[in-house]
Amino acid sequence: MHPTTQLLQEARDKVTFPTQELTKLIYGNEETYETFMKAQKVIASEPSIKNHPDYHNWGRKEQIIKSYEKLRIMHQHLNLANASHWAPMLSLFQGTTPSAVSFGMTVPALRFLGTDEQFNLWGPKFLTMEIVAAYAQTEIGHGSDVQNLETTATYDSQTDDFVLHTPSVSAVKFWPGELGFLSNYALVYAKLIFNGKNKGVHPFMVQIRDNSTHKPLKGVVVGDIGPKLGYSTKDNGFLAFENYRIPLNSLLARYVRIENGQFSRHGNEKISYASMMVSRQLIIFIYPRMAAQSLTVAIRYSITRQQFTNDKREENSVLEYQTQQDKLLPRLATCYGMIFSGLRIMELVDDNFHRVLKKDFSTLQQTHAILSALKAWSSQWVVDTAEWCRLSCGGHGYAHYSGIPAIYFDTAPNVTLEGENQVMYLQVARYLLKVLQYVEKNPEKVPFYFNFVLHIKETLANQSTDFGQLLKLTLTLQLISVAKKIKDNMSTGKSFQQIWNEVVGVQLLSVAQRYAEYFTYLVFQEYISNANPSVKEVLQQLCDLYSLQVILDNPNTLIESGRITVEQFKLFNETKIELLGKLKPQALGLVEAFNFSDNALRTCIGCHDGKPYEYIYEWATKENSVNIKGVPQAVNDLMGTKIKARL
Repeated sequence: MHPTTQLLQEARDKVTFPTQELTKLIYGNEETYETFMKAQKVIASEPSIKNHPDYHNWGRKEQIIKSYEKLRIMHQHLNLANASHWAPMLSLFQGTTPSAVSFGMTVPALRFLGTDEQFNLWGPKFLTMEIVAAYAQTEIGHGSDVQNLETTATYDSQTDDFVLHTPSVSAVKFWPGELGFLSNYALVYAKLIFNGKNKGVHPFMVQIRDNSTHKPLKGVVVGDIGPKLGYSTKDNGFLAFENYRIPLNSLLARYVRIENGQFSRHGNEKISYASMMVSRQLIIFIYPRMAAQSLTVAIRYSITRQQFTNDKREENSVLEYQTQQDKLLPRLATCYGMIFSGLRIMELVDDNFHRVLKKDFSTLQQTHAILSALKAWSSQWVVDTAEWCRLSCGGHGYAHYSGIPAIYFDTAPNVTLEGENQVMYLQVARYLLKVLQYVEKNPEKVPFYFNFVLHIKETLANQSTDFGQLLKLTLTLQLISVAKKIKDNMSTGKSFQQIWNEVVGVQLLSVAQRYAEYFTYLVFQEYISNANPSVKEVLQQLCDLYSLQVILDNPNTLIESGRITVEQFKLFNETKIELLGKLKPQALGLVEAFNFSDNALRTCIGCHDGKPYEYIYEWATKENSVNIKGVPQAVNDLMGTKIKARL
């Protein structure tokens, strides 16, 4: 047996829990797991779409073309209209998955905001990919500020249709995914102008390319915006209209409509949140699993990588060093919390989805707040984790062959897209303050995952140093503090908006993140209580390490309030070290419970059988097209006597 294979096998032998029991929890249900495994198998067995070591030497055009080929083949094997079928693929492919925007954003928006007749008209064509539609909301000049979008859709009473127009460069739609090449339709958000009055921003289903030639229709200017940080295969595009006429039925009309020359509204105007929820839940559900990929690579490599000798004059595996454990194991613990939160959020969004279809909006705001909190926190955490995993792999972590840099690049955009993170946090903070106001007059309105506000007195009086209690206490103290500061400043004559923008902004961001951390703790505990007894101990250790790391990273509130002493803080650090020691022998089992194949990991340093040095040398010498193509002519022109140096 190869020495590094032996090291991994010895590490597997030390794992004391059945990994398959964790696998069941990680994937939520058998259908999702079986689909995930099938997708891994299809991608690995199809030569034309198998992940390739030389991928990052390819040009962007070649990568985009290959991504379309992958989509075509996967469409033959899986039902891509089912989120549980295509969502897992986001973590398996090299590059981003085409049609994810169309299926993950536009279709839900059509279902939420369109009438049944409209969905029946267009919906089936998405399933056959006769229609691929971008979600065209963001403009060059406006992103999160949706209410000030500039694109106009002016109702023409003479022809009973709309004139779609881009009045300025800042009004050009910019950044929508799948708009550059793939989409033949776009869900365009525009200001509806009716009888000369602005009726607000509304969605319009608009054909932008010819069904036969796929060329832009007259009056439509559309294309790809160019290379970006990450998402190299996603054809983010630009879109402008020149007095482009679209039929009356283009306006998604479940909640607003124009009939007999009259404009009317029906239902909750904030329903547009519902369609955005689907894309945000996918960010929370999928991308922590990409962090799990980077952790799998880093932990396997940390076992096979041996550096410096111990007392026995034997080289140590890097994972034996406490500093390496400190880099990786708290993030592994958080990863489990993130994944469980993603599963719970899928349930919350699905419940809200069915309620909204029945015009029940009772859970809309709380679901939006939870999603916003977890989207902001998880997306930044995933990027940071990929970077820490890269650093933990030393020099080889820099190589694309490690598989980690691509995870960083393909997750970094999530910090901004589908809601810029600071904007998301501010929306969470606004809802937390609203829920706090319910306590005195309408306590029955406080949702379950926000019911900590109903127990403020008990929380403040509780002297326990239980980790969950301290997380709740930190959140409670910060919320009370920011609410008091707003009230005190308003008594001086300052406006609420001025206070929000100039006085408490940093505190608002902090309390929103504290909520995300506390929500994750609550869900973590729920999953532990429902887990098989054989894995409860290791899950509780993970939850304790997660909670403790959160407390150690943000202790100021507890210290300033006098709720923990210096001695207690020292004890927390000692407890953390103990947990690192307990979880180190379980680490390999914890990452291998995700069941990523070597092809899915796209790595040569974190393979199931080890051999990092052999694989990285093989990929560099046999798979690297730069070497295969020979010496470039430019090198010959540069070297030798062809340049006369100036002395």
